[in-house]
Amino acid sequence: MGRTEDTINDAVEILAAGLAVKLDGPPGCGKSECASPGGDLHTKMAERVGVDPSEYGYRDMRPCTDSVENWAGFPWPNRDTGKVDRFMPSSLPTDPCSFGLINIEEINNAPKQWQPALYQFIQEGGIGEYSLPPGWSIMATGNRAEDGCGVGKMSAALLDRFISLDFLPDAEDWRNNYARKSGVDYRVIAATQWLPDLIETFDGKIKGAQSTSRSITAFARVLESSGLNPTKVEKSSVNHRIYRVAAGALGAEDAGRVSGFLRIFAKLPDIDAILSGASEAVPVPGDVDVQIASVSQLAKMSEPANIGNVLRWIDRNSKTMKIVFASDIEGNVANA
Repeated sequence: MGRTEDTINDAVEILAAGLAVKLDGPPGCGKSECASPGGDLHTKMAERVGVDPSEYGYRDMRPCTDSVENWAGFPWPNRDTGKVDRFMPSSLPTDPCSFGLINIEEINNAPKQWQPALYQFIQEGGIGEYSLPPGWSIMATGNRAEDGCGVGKMSAALLDRFISLDFLPDAEDWRNNYARKSGVDYRVIAATQWLPDLIETFDGKIKGAQSTSRSITAFARVLESSGLNPTKVEKSSVNHRIYRVAAGALGAEDAGRVSGFLRIFAKLPDIDAILSGASEAVPVPGDVDVQIASVSQLAKMSEPANIGNVLRWIDRNSKTMKIVFASDIEGNVANA
């Protein structure tokens, strides 16, 4: 269990206690994704209240782009009563027997006029005459000031209504809980095994793109859909294309490191010999990055007919590489 999973478990306990939680973290680290349907936080909350995740609701509020009236309700004069009624948005849940999660996205960027409405909504679970069904919980997400995202300062009164948690990305959690389950290209997953800072480090002082779990997932999708495979010739046109795509998603520095690692897959030991049973003739590479790429490739190509041959070669590797292989092949089997 890594620090991301720890934070999600803490958030579940806070929400289950009837309190609001705020997840603070760098951009692209998966804060919103974990709360939305299919995400770990959403799934664990459904399990906590005893409903199927498909029946556990989800709504997101976006104060930075929505008008406050969209959530506080539009005033409308009632001629019969002589009073002003409010038409509440249809997106707010009304079923008293329902369960779900309200996520206030990018709360740090909420305009000032939103804050009085948020005070009441978070503290009392409602706005005006509207009340959130008791089975619903409230959370928020936001970037940090040091991430260079132009976030505003939350008022002390609004901040006091949350229990805030740092949502710090963890490469191992990303691989085990998201990447393998989502079918992210195995070569990119292997790159984060060798270069975990691609997931875990974000520098708000850098101007331009850099690697995050979101951006490296986007690059992996393009790499897989393009069908491009790195070549042994470092300056080949294919390798340049892979670098250009990577640079657009990850920035020049991270793209150079990722594309450099991917070229290792063109220089692996004799994988065919290992698969066919001649593993004794294939030495274990001395460089750790090549070992990672090799076991990831073998995990990708393993099947019932050759798994015995593969395991005989894997058994000659270090304990760490055996763990990498086990994690990779487990993810491949789960998503087969």
